[in-house]
Amino acid sequence: MEKIYIGDVSFIPKIRSLELNGIEVKLRNKESEVLALLCECYPDPVSRDKIENSIWTDSYVTDNTLTQTISNLRNALNDKKHELIITIPKKGYCLGFEPKFLLCNDDNHSSLSEIKSVTNIENENAQVYLSGRFSFNYIVMLLVLFFISFLFLFEYFFNKYQIDIVNLNPHDLPVIINLDLKKDKVFLDKYRKKPSILLKKNSDGSYNICKRVKDEFLCTRE
Repeated sequence: MEKIYIGDVSFIPKIRSLELNGIEVKLRNKESEVLALLCECYPDPVSRDKIENSIWTDSYVTDNTLTQTISNLRNALNDKKHELIITIPKKGYCLGFEPKFLLCNDDNHSSLSEIKSVTNIENENAQVYLSGRFSFNYIVMLLVLFFISFLFLFEYFFNKYQIDIVNLNPHDLPVIINLDLKKDKVFLDKYRKKPSILLKKNSDGSYNICKRVKDEFLCTRE
């Protein structure tokens, strides 16, 4: 059985049935035939003569008969603004929406709500896919930024605390790192002299004292 979708309306010509917003409406025979003809001829307009010759083949029809049939169709379609069935002056009538044709089994009709449900599921799957891709790209971007920041900080602090041993003047010994001349005065008075080569204050408040003993460089913690 053939089912035709026109915008939000489903139409089954064989049983002259319309479905709109879950409500089924039965059409008269001529109304159903006119609507089926407009669907077949879309997007071309159908003249009044063609409609009359195709639908009322063996009977006489007046202009008022066709006009009333179109009016009844619009009422059944709830087409108050004449958006589904458009009147084209001097040319006839035409559908305002492209009809979608679907073949279905007599015992298992696909309703318009089922078609919309499938469409919604596809849209949701597409949104989930896009969301997943966005999250993955966001994580990758954060990792790249973290790696760049790490390299920058490493380079900065490495250069900041690097000691140029080659160009170091013996009179500059011992080298002092993280020590304050006032706060660490007691420690400096005790170790700021030979054989100390390097004095460093750690973050936990302890000190490293490095000395040259014979041919070795030894460090102790205090």
